[in-house]
Amino acid sequence: MRLEIQALRAVAVLAVVGFHLWPGRLSGGYIGVDVFFVISGFLITGHLMREVDRDDRVDLARFWARRARRLLPAAYLVLLVSAIGVLVWLPSAQWTQNFREIIGSTLYVENWVLAADAVDYLAADGIPSSVQHYWTLSVEEQFYLVWPLLVIAGLVIARRTGRSRRVVVLAVLATVTLVSFLYSLWLTAEHPQLAYFATPARAWQFGAGAVFALVVAAGRVRLPARVAIPASWLGFGVIAACSFLYDELTPFPGTAAIAPVLATLLVIAAGSPAGPLSPTPLMAWRPVQATGDLSYSMYLWHWPPIILLPEILGEELGFAPRVGILVGTFVAAWLTMHLVENPIRFGTRGGMRRPVVTGLASVAAAAVVVSVAAYGWQAGDAEEQRAQELTARVNADMPECFGAASMPPAGECENPDLATMRVPAGPDVSRDWGGRSQCWGKNDQVELKSCDFGERAGDRPRVVLVGDSHARAMLPAFVRLAEIGELSLTTHLKGGCAWSTDPPGRVAAAEVLDTCPAWRANVEEWIEQNSSDIDLIVTTGLARNLAGSRTEQAKALSAAWTRATRLGVPVAALVDNPDNGQPPAKCLDRVDSWDESTCSVKREDAFPYGDPFGEAARMTDGAYRIDMTDFYCLEDVCPAMIGGVNVYRDSHHLTATFTRTLAPFLWNRITGTVDGLTTDDR
Repeated sequence: MRLEIQALRAVAVLAVVGFHLWPGRLSGGYIGVDVFFVISGFLITGHLMREVDRDDRVDLARFWARRARRLLPAAYLVLLVSAIGVLVWLPSAQWTQNFREIIGSTLYVENWVLAADAVDYLAADGIPSSVQHYWTLSVEEQFYLVWPLLVIAGLVIARRTGRSRRVVVLAVLATVTLVSFLYSLWLTAEHPQLAYFATPARAWQFGAGAVFALVVAAGRVRLPARVAIPASWLGFGVIAACSFLYDELTPFPGTAAIAPVLATLLVIAAGSPAGPLSPTPLMAWRPVQATGDLSYSMYLWHWPPIILLPEILGEELGFAPRVGILVGTFVAAWLTMHLVENPIRFGTRGGMRRPVVTGLASVAAAAVVVSVAAYGWQAGDAEEQRAQELTARVNADMPECFGAASMPPAGECENPDLATMRVPAGPDVSRDWGGRSQCWGKNDQVELKSCDFGERAGDRPRVVLVGDSHARAMLPAFVRLAEIGELSLTTHLKGGCAWSTDPPGRVAAAEVLDTCPAWRANVEEWIEQNSSDIDLIVTTGLARNLAGSRTEQAKALSAAWTRATRLGVPVAALVDNPDNGQPPAKCLDRVDSWDESTCSVKREDAFPYGDPFGEAARMTDGAYRIDMTDFYCLEDVCPAMIGGVNVYRDSHHLTATFTRTLAPFLWNRITGTVDGLTTDDR
């Protein structure tokens, strides 16, 4: 094996493992995956073309069987161990997602499972599964499935046209690579979550390695030692720089992926040059080469303990457990390579080297893993159904002191039965967003998806709820108020798009940037046309998603609201709710009882983005600041559980159950604050 290839593998796997263990220090370590993709394209294409030169054809069955013997034994072993670990250690609340993804990983479609979840805005901030890292293996297996077919297509064209096989294959692969690259640029700009996982947006990285393999084989890349040495160092340096400088906000893959891809090709082109200051001695160092040998199994083993160990320990991972995972990853990878990978890959027992035997064995192994995962998925679904029934039952007949009614501003209220109640429970927490998706503008939509609740007759004020997902989280409270006859309600809601004049800041998708201004314009046009029939506009939003400084954020919000207040329509601005920092449900799943401090966040840490909505209300005539913080937080902490209710469905979105309990107190505070808001007929 070439020294530089093994060194690249070592660097790539350490970058990924380091990123997952210490994301704050190696924030761009995810680019190790891209290094692997380029290497795979380079090696596999070179292998296929050598087979063509030797046999004048590509034996698909033999190729796929070799790939299966190389990749599947270790992959299925880790999946099976992960499935057992999920059953033993993870709470049932996480079973459905984990076993769904284990099945997706077994069938090598995990990247599409994650892509489907990633483009679902309401799935944001979810808890990662124990096999989430298998998305890269899914992309790679899909590459192995399609790429030899493209090579064969090039060979067929070459035979029919009488042209050089290598030239035609190069043309076919280069065309596919270019199309994939252009598609990746477009998709990263328009649908970044989908672009990260989508195989067509990643294929160009394999293709870059493939095209380079054909060019190198043609003898057109020859670097003299005086050039190869600095080129090799430069390639490794760029990979290291990307690992430290890129982060979660870097649009990826897109143009950002060009640097690690070209850096990998540069290292391969340089080879292992001899001479003073050459990196070859470092690349040849036994620990580097051994890490390269173990890189595949290391990648498989490193992630499951990151998810499972906190549940075993009952706390988040500290420095020592993370170091333990790193050391354990090396040990598990070494054992897997010597006891599983190599014996199956190179062994001859049972006719394993025959493609048909390999295929049958692969299907049988996959069936075992899928069967275990299907059992867990079914058990998780049953638990989820029980949780949903409990949530519905308690919401229909709220007990005394339930939810917000137990907080000090609501008055003295104690109900011992709530000490052991947890609603929504288990797997129902992340889905407790209140439904009514027809009232919700999606990322790529500019048209208004408004809904009306409550009769518009008598002395009921007409309230309009405007804003992003945090405003939407308040919808169950206002629907409850409409149901009991306190008001009539109209909604204008869109993910990532608070009611402001400035573009969103940290948005979930780039398409929100494109559609938010037009959606806001439609809202403001609707307000202007209906201003005489509106008693109050209520708005809030995710403070961290606003652009600019605190002062600029408040001014932009005020500028938008002034367009309504000048028409005589008052605006009630709700102070944004606390940010827990992580989904509390994961922490609550580890405990059997709780108090106000369990899985809570310190009050001083719960509002890291300030109060732009309150500041905007203070500077806007006709706007009012509505602060419900004392219903979310006590003097020192903001609890995760209040009056038997799970407050958060993820790290910062309130559950629908909690906002329903908040309804009467919210309305009392609004009517007691907003001037002229009466129940008189207008």
